[in-house]
Amino acid sequence: MLDYYRYKNVLELFKKGRLEDAKSVLMELQAKHIALADENSILKAQVQEYEDILYIAKNLIFDGSCYWLMTGNIKQGPFCEKCYSGAGILIRLIDGRSGMRCPMCGETQKSADDVVIAHNQSAAVSGKILPFVR
Repeated sequence: MLDYYRYKNVLELFKKGRLEDAKSVLMELQAKHIALADENSILKAQVQEYEDILYIAKNLIFDGSCYWLMTGNIKQGPFCEKCYSGAGILIRLIDGRSGMRCPMCGETQKSADDVVIAHNQSAAVSGKILPFVR
């Protein structure tokens, strides 16, 4: 934690003409401030990651053969049941000749008439993979 009283000491050192001592104290304060700012950034990133995990946990639905992620009223997916159950990662199934196929593990799901893919299959889709441990 920053020692706020030390800023007053810096001012007093400047007034007394002890410039090198004042610079030294300011450099120490600056180093502490940078360390706290770095720690704050790391903690914010961790909080965001936990919020993402919580969001997925609340909005992930298993329909008996694959997982779907609800974002508002939109059903996104389908995602591979084997990859999520085994490694805790959401891998979007792609439409193949013999059904829906996982590009990661190769598992094939039979296509259902009501399966709707929320993105254009020809477009490359990238996203953040969040590992989940069961």
